[in-house]
Amino acid sequence: MANFKRHAAVGAGVGAGLNLLWQISKIMESQNPPTNLGELLQSLDLLQVASFAALGAACASLPDILEPATSPNHRAVFHSLACGGAVTYGAFGKHTDRLHPDTALTIQTMALSYLSHLALDGTTPKGLPLIA
Repeated sequence: MANFKRHAAVGAGVGAGLNLLWQISKIMESQNPPTNLGELLQSLDLLQVASFAALGAACASLPDILEPATSPNHRAVFHSLACGGAVTYGAFGKHTDRLHPDTALTIQTMALSYLSHLALDGTTPKGLPLIA
């Protein structure tokens, strides 16, 4: 359970952080960018940040929802390097150039949140399996 909370918290941080960076980038590239930090902060959509935090937490929790940590050997397909590669390709491959930028960013945020789970698990003594 402690790992579940850690995975969700890191995923929420990934989701919120990426959304904040994306919003700040759009605001600063606008016709009338803010001239000080106060104006920048007022321009942020905090509900969107919170939504991306929730999305990130959900996606980072997904591997343990699909393969519950009922034993030390629970890591299979959804905890594998192959799955991480597939998620990365699905979110960042050339085919994503055809997506609307907002859609691509959402998918990429979801993928990076999922991958945060694999990154955390990869640092444990058990590591990640190649395929299953």
